[in-house]
Amino acid sequence: MNRKTPMLLVPFMVLLAAPKPPGPRFEKVYPLKPEEGVFAYSRISPDGRYLAYASEIRVGGGVSQTVTVVDLKEQKVLFTEPGIDAYWSHDGKRMIYLSFLGMRGGVTLRNNETGEITRNVAPQPLGDYFSWAVRDGKNLILTIQSNYYYLDGNNAVLPASSVPPCEGIGRGERPLISKDGMRITTFMRGTVVVRDLSDCDFVFDTGIRGAKADFSWDNRYIAFHAQKPNGDGYEIEVVDIKERTVRTVTNLPGSSLFPSWTKDGRLSFRYDGDDYRGFMFATDPLSAPARALPTVSQQVPQRRTWSEVFPETQRPKHALNLVLVWGTWSAHSPMALQDMQKARDYFKEKQLDVGVATATDPGSLASDVTRMIAEYHIDLPSIRLDPHRLVLTEAHNQIPTTLLFRDGELIDRKLGAQSFEQLRAWVETR
Repeated sequence: MNRKTPMLLVPFMVLLAAPKPPGPRFEKVYPLKPEEGVFAYSRISPDGRYLAYASEIRVGGGVSQTVTVVDLKEQKVLFTEPGIDAYWSHDGKRMIYLSFLGMRGGVTLRNNETGEITRNVAPQPLGDYFSWAVRDGKNLILTIQSNYYYLDGNNAVLPASSVPPCEGIGRGERPLISKDGMRITTFMRGTVVVRDLSDCDFVFDTGIRGAKADFSWDNRYIAFHAQKPNGDGYEIEVVDIKERTVRTVTNLPGSSLFPSWTKDGRLSFRYDGDDYRGFMFATDPLSAPARALPTVSQQVPQRRTWSEVFPETQRPKHALNLVLVWGTWSAHSPMALQDMQKARDYFKEKQLDVGVATATDPGSLASDVTRMIAEYHIDLPSIRLDPHRLVLTEAHNQIPTTLLFRDGELIDRKLGAQSFEQLRAWVETR
C-alpha cells in the first residue's frame, strides 16, 4: 500500500507544478466612468506610465471632449483641457493635441515636465489625428490628412509636405507613422497597407481588414484591432512586417480597441465589454502564436451595390441614399447621428431626393443601441447590416463610416464622423 502511494502522488504533484501555458498576460489599469466615452484612440507614453485620451461626456444638449492625462502608477489625473488626439513625443516629455480653447486653441504642444504650453504650433487645416516620429534626428508630425511637417523647437517648419500617391493604391487614408519616420500605415480599399512616407519604394498590403495600425518602437510590428471571426466585436492583431505573419493577441469576451505600444513591448488598449470598460495592458503580446498572412488580399471590390451590402432591405426609391454605419463603443457616433439627423431634415426641407438610414456594427449590443438612440433623441430609420457584410462598408477601418449610393450603386464613402456641413456639401456636389 505504501509502495503504491508515491506512484499515485507523483503525477498529481507534477500536475500542480506544471507551468502556466505561454501567452499574453492582461492587466486592467484604468476604468472609465459609467457615463464616460473615449473619442477615438488613446496613447500610452513610451515608458507606459502616462495615458492620454480624449474623455467624452454629455453636457446638457451637447457632447464635450477633454484631453486627459492620467498617471497610471498613482491613478491620478494630471492634466485636462478641451480637445482631442493627443500623441506623445519619443522622450515622453511633450504631447501634441488639438485644443478646443477657441482662439487660444488649435494645434498645441504641452511640456509634461514644466506644464508649458505652446499654441498654434501648425495650421489647423493641415489636419489632426497626429502621430509623432523622429527622422534623421528631427521631430516629425503626421496628420490624418496625409500631411507632415518637422518641428523647430515647438513650432512647425512650413510649408508642410504631403504623402505622394503610389500606383495602384493612391495615397491611402488616415495614416499613422513609424517611430523612425520612414513608413506609414494606411488604408487601401479596406485593408491595412504599410508604405514609405515620402516615396513608393516599399508598399506592403497586409491583406487584413483592420483599423488604424500603430508601429512598435523597433518599427518591425504593427498593432491594430480587427473584427472577430464571429462578428460580435473586435480583437487586437499584430503583424510582423519582416516575417509576414500575424498574431491574435486578445481573446476576450468584449471588444479590444486602438492598441498603442510602449518601449518595453507592451500594448495599451481600450476594452469595452460587459465585464469591464476601461484601459488595459497586454504584456508579452508576441508570445501569441504566429500564423501566415492571408495569401489573397481581403480588399473590398471597387464596385459595390445596395443589394450586395444590404440584401435584407429593399433599396429606397431615392436617387441618392446615405447610410451611416455606427457603433455604440465609438464616442464619435453620437455626433455623427445628430449631424446625420440634421442633414436628413435639411434635405427634406429643400425637397432633395435623398434618403437617409443608419446601420449598427455587429459589435454593438442591442440594449446599448436602444439606450443611445433614446439618450440622443435620434429617430433615423435603421436597416440590418449582416456581420459578414460589414467589410463591404469599410467601417471595420473606422466607426462611424458613411456610405453614399446613387441609383443603388455605392459611389463614395467617408471614414469617420461627418458634420452637417460636410454631409450637405457632399450631397450637393453629387
